This record gives sequence, structure tokens and C-alpha cells, in this order.
Amino acid sequence: MATATEAGSKLFEDVFQNVRKAAETSLKLNQEIFQHWAHMWPLQTPQSIAIDKIRDFQRQWVNTVSDIARKHRDVLDKQYQAALESLESALRVTESTNPEEFRRRSEQLCRKAIDCVREVSETQLREFQEAVAKWTELATKPVT
Repeated sequence: MATATEAGSKLFEDVFQNVRKAAETSLKLNQEIFQHWAHMWPLQTPQSIAIDKIRDFQRQWVNTVSDIARKHRDVLDKQYQAALESLESALRVTESTNPEEFRRRSEQLCRKAIDCVREVSETQLREFQEAVAKWTELATKPVT
């Protein structure tokens, strides 16, 4: 009976040995797969963090410039509208029938032209100040 027990234990040892080798091989294969998978994903390195910050700054810069350009277009539209109104007013001055009406229309035209120039100057100055404030904010924003 000793030989049957030895043969049975040898059989179990071989089975356990094969299971152990299969488990080791499976573990090594899983480790290799994980390493290959991990290399496909970019890790956060100081360089990639800096690149992300630069991209964020670029996005903010583009948004700021777009806002400024949109506001500038709106101001130009208002200026062209005011120019058309001034032209119409100037043409109405020539339709005056007496000197008093001519004086009154000329005075209105001059006042309107001065108000228009003042409004445009104030708007341009305000937009310039807003642009400088936004650019300063972007330039001095702390890196987080």
C-alpha cells in the first residue's frame, strides 16, 4: 500500500506543481499586460502639467481676445449708426428755410457730433481699461 500512497502523493504533487506554475505564469502575464496598458496612458509628469497650464492660458487668452473683438465690433456698429444719423442731420441742415432754423439745426448737428466724439472716446478708453485688466489678470494669475 505504501507504493499506492506514494504514487497518489506524487500525482497530487505534480498537480499542485502544475497549478503553481500556471498561477505564476498567469500572474506574470497579467503584470506584462498591465505594464503595456499603463504605458498607453499618459502619466502626469511635470512637463505634462506645464503643458496643461499653457493650454488653459491659451484658452483663456482666446476667450479674452474674442470678447474684446466682439465688443469692438459692437462699438464700430454703433459708430457707423451714429455716422449715418449725423449724415442725415447734416442733410436736414441744408433744408432749412430761414436763418434761425439753419442756426438751430447747425447747433444741434455740432452738439450731436461733439457728443458722439465724447461717447466714442469714453467707450474706447473703457474698453482699453477692461482689456488691460483682463490681460493683467491672465498674466499675473498664480499657477496652481
